[in-house]
Amino acid sequence: MPDTIIALNTVSKIYDKKTVLKDVTLSVRRGQSIAFTGHNGSGKSTLLKLIARLVTPSGGTITAQSGLLFHYIPEHFPKSSLTARQYLRHMGSMDGLNKDILKEQEERLSEDFFIQGMLDVPMKHLSKGTLQKVGVIQALLKKPDVLLLDEPLSGQDIESQAVFIHKMKELHSEGITLIMSCHEPNLTARISDFVFEIEGGIVRTADKSPSILQRNYVLLFDGTPQAEIPLEISHFTGMNEKNQKGRLRITASEHESDRLLSLMLEKGWKLRKMYEDHI
Repeated sequence: MPDTIIALNTVSKIYDKKTVLKDVTLSVRRGQSIAFTGHNGSGKSTLLKLIARLVTPSGGTITAQSGLLFHYIPEHFPKSSLTARQYLRHMGSMDGLNKDILKEQEERLSEDFFIQGMLDVPMKHLSKGTLQKVGVIQALLKKPDVLLLDEPLSGQDIESQAVFIHKMKELHSEGITLIMSCHEPNLTARISDFVFEIEGGIVRTADKSPSILQRNYVLLFDGTPQAEIPLEISHFTGMNEKNQKGRLRITASEHESDRLLSLMLEKGWKLRKMYEDHI
């Protein structure tokens, strides 16, 4: 296919005489969003590492279009004495970002993911969820051609999950190729074009489980001095006027929540909390 940027042909991987992946044949086209699901130890992380060229296949071939920029976010982030800020600036400089752009991106993304107060803490003292956020921020400092994410929602709080999904949908709309491993049907249904399940070393097409999109969510937003209420949100249910603290509560279906979040962020609001409405 002319748009194919990554191709796996009968790829296998063996660790300690155990076949983790067997005869995987897969083509990835530019701009696709693909998810791999499966139980722990099924080979999801191994497949991502193979695509990222971090490990070599035991059999078969992997080819990629030349000149692609890959960014890879592991599930388990290495502990380091570097602070999160030092790490982000080091990685940004490696990607060729100038200091002003790097600082601007660092400040904006750390605010989006609610870790402004953690930037100067050594990474060895950060929680798994915070380390995942640092990894996502690092990957977004400079937009890659291919973004590989290993269990990206692992350890994330609900607010950060909502921001992450919103940003991944933005990247997808811009034609960036997303390849991830995950357990959450919510994530695969909302972001992925194709979902594959790995079982017994075999990769098979899986169901996206669209039925989960019928959930409703409550979103709480904090206003800023410049915040405006978008006219487009008048049809959303359960919308309250701003209270004395400048806070707004809106209920929306899971399908509508992506659009709602985008509208509110564009108008200067900040997401304070998001949770499923069980009423």
